[in-house]
Amino acid sequence: MRQGPTILSQLVLLSILAPGALGADLNAPAVDSPILVRAENFTVTPSTGPVTHIRVRNTGDAPSTVTVEPTFPAGWQWTPKQRVVTLEAQQLERLPFVIEKATDLKANQYPVEIAVKTEAGRSVHEQTVVCASAPYFKPKIDGRFKDWSEAIPVSFSHAGRETVVSTHWNPKHFCIYFQVEEDELNAYKKGQAVMDAVQFALAPGQSTTASASSDPAQRYEFLLVKGAGMFGKGRCFCLIQAGTELGLTQQARSLEPLVCKEAQVAVKRKGKITLYECAIPWSAMPSIRADVGREICLSFLIHDPDDTGTRDWGQATGLWAEQRNKLAWCAVGVPAASKHIPYDSKVEWGLCSSKH
Repeated sequence: MRQGPTILSQLVLLSILAPGALGADLNAPAVDSPILVRAENFTVTPSTGPVTHIRVRNTGDAPSTVTVEPTFPAGWQWTPKQRVVTLEAQQLERLPFVIEKATDLKANQYPVEIAVKTEAGRSVHEQTVVCASAPYFKPKIDGRFKDWSEAIPVSFSHAGRETVVSTHWNPKHFCIYFQVEEDELNAYKKGQAVMDAVQFALAPGQSTTASASSDPAQRYEFLLVKGAGMFGKGRCFCLIQAGTELGLTQQARSLEPLVCKEAQVAVKRKGKITLYECAIPWSAMPSIRADVGREICLSFLIHDPDDTGTRDWGQATGLWAEQRNKLAWCAVGVPAASKHIPYDSKVEWGLCSSKH
């Protein structure tokens, strides 16, 4: 019998600091440097020879010529060894690098160093990237969680609590499985403001979040909760659909009219781990095409209002501080969420054929 990944599996965890207690920021530019860099997650396994990208942005008011020189894990081969780009003020570029030889790691954690050279000097950015991809498979959403051994789990730790996320896709559904460590589970009751929940957003690849509340959304966003009582069922709410005016979602709303009837959901509690299993039909997300090799965007917020507050995948994957954006997420009835300005919801993810 196949066993799905567990919180206690031997995964090396990405550690992030709680909002309001930030220490040294590895994503910060060197002193007097306006240049920001970030390595994107792999959207297929490294051993398959992907083209990966490094984002570089000039936050200054004058043009700058930048040399970007990455160092991937020992034994890897990539080309080119460096790229040189001239950036205008406030310009952002995605620089491609081809991974020619690499090894997949069970822990799904890959350290990367990015040396940045400008007229002002040299700095080094350190980052851990993951393979963020959903292999092709159709798990059974039954609350038994036995069909996830072929997924590629990603994990991160926030305020001493761990979260593991696994994904699959097939022609009819996008499937996602959350394992959330938390001391208590506050289930959902109609009209209740304080509750534990998982909020996640999907969008076509290279989508962006608008800066004006009158602009239309480019994402689909969902909220998973457990109903009250020992036998309370899992529920899924659709918070926003692509094309909805962003400003309409910035006030807490009644969730009952937003029930996603097409979703398959199972939520259970095992010890101090809350398990959420969900399948969303692609028909509910018509602007996203499901094909092998397709790049999409996926991000998630873990709401634990009575303990750790909001755990933000965007922060864990190294998004820049300037990428905090309230318009990237819908407001929900979770008080802790209002204290946390979330990072952007457009984090790279992939749809692959297999984890092998």
